Amino acid sequence: MFNLTPPIFSRIFSLAFVRRSSWTVLALLLALQLAGGCVPRSIPSRAHIIKAATALPDFNFLAWELNALGCAVFGGGKPLQMGLDAEAQVGLVRAYFERAKQIGEKEVELERLMAEEGPTGSGSGFAGRAFALGYSGSNPAFVARSGAEHTAAIAKTRRESATLRRLQAEERSLVESVLQQQVHEEIRRAGLGLAGIVWPPVQFAFIEPPLKLTVSARDRITTLHSRVLQAEYDPVTLDERESAIEERTDLSAHISQIGGMAVFPAMVVESSSLEWVLSTVAHEWVHHYLFLFPLGLRYASSDDATTLNETVAEIVGIEIADRLTRRLYDGRLQTGEAAGGSDGDSSCACNTADLWTQTYEFEQSRWERYGRPLPFDFRREMRETRLHVDRLLEAGLVETAETYMEGRRRYFVAQGYPLRVLNQAYFAFNGNYGTGGASSNTIGPLLEQLREESDSLAHFFGQVRWFTSFADLERALQAK
Repeated sequence: MFNLTPPIFSRIFSLAFVRRSSWTVLALLLALQLAGGCVPRSIPSRAHIIKAATALPDFNFLAWELNALGCAVFGGGKPLQMGLDAEAQVGLVRAYFERAKQIGEKEVELERLMAEEGPTGSGSGFAGRAFALGYSGSNPAFVARSGAEHTAAIAKTRRESATLRRLQAEERSLVESVLQQQVHEEIRRAGLGLAGIVWPPVQFAFIEPPLKLTVSARDRITTLHSRVLQAEYDPVTLDERESAIEERTDLSAHISQIGGMAVFPAMVVESSSLEWVLSTVAHEWVHHYLFLFPLGLRYASSDDATTLNETVAEIVGIEIADRLTRRLYDGRLQTGEAAGGSDGDSSCACNTADLWTQTYEFEQSRWERYGRPLPFDFRREMRETRLHVDRLLEAGLVETAETYMEGRRRYFVAQGYPLRVLNQAYFAFNGNYGTGGASSNTIGPLLEQLREESDSLAHFFGQVRWFTSFADLERALQAK
């Protein structure tokens, strides 16, 4: 028989070769074991550290899109199919938002009833907390009643709330469709579409939108990291997660609720304020539209680009909602009320460049100039806070700035604005909205100046959609 095995294979599988290979492998393993402390280990990135510290699930955008698009395809166009004329549609919307207000009132009533519940004098549960907050038996909100009456009152309120919620659920998709058509028509009237056509179409869905995590440096206000989380809003849990991030990274963290998100269809918080919902629907449509142009495509390229996008959407959204409210609902848009307490006045307090040169000390001494304190104005007070924080951070006084922000947070709470957190990350997120008090750059007032000097909303919109930087805004104003 011929040996068909090549000489090299005979050598490889020889006993001597196997012995030498085995000893070589063992020696290498031993060397690696002894030198373990010198072997480079994988260093977790900042994003991984933040994600581990957050310990909250990310929002599932794919599931949302599939569900929302399915509802849009199979549930759209109902008002026309059902023969609802314009007057009937307005009546439907009015009734829906009136029920939303009633649901809110029922929730407050239920909380009050639950606060009354609990063993007398035990100091535990809701009753104990109510006592700790200074509610006494003489307070009309805590009228003594028998256990049976109290239980019956709770049951009655829960039934009434459930009935209202059931009616809302039955009409939600119909109201969404009506509002989409109304905002669509107002956008068309304003001439904001493409070649006379409103595109992309106005599409939104009422939802509890996801939460937004923003992480900023402590020595300056800037967004270093952000992620979108599931809408599981528990203040205690969020406080713990923010603290965990700050302890592990020495950065500033803030997890916030948002009013809407420009996915498609857009997510919009269900609110009892019709004006706020209309402005938010229009605001999110502006984002959809701008994604077709340079301004929207550069949304996240820089802090200035983000602020440009958000401020343009805010200006256009509010104006569209104001026009629609006047035309169909016989009212004027109240931006402060519509924002659900996030702002403090209905008119914009940032129309002149002089506002941005006012110092903190000058604002603090206003009572001397006027002889009495001015009425509380959330936007003015928040901008005053932001400007002073910027100065402290520029001077390197990080801890002083943080102590100051906590003191101001408590002041806002005392004025009826329950801010859970006020830190660098809060300003990094809210500062993107140039017309708001949390912003300290000049983009907001300059964009409003450009709008005032433009012939129409369409003219303004036609200019800003091509912007790619703050310099473009400055050039547009210089050309006026």
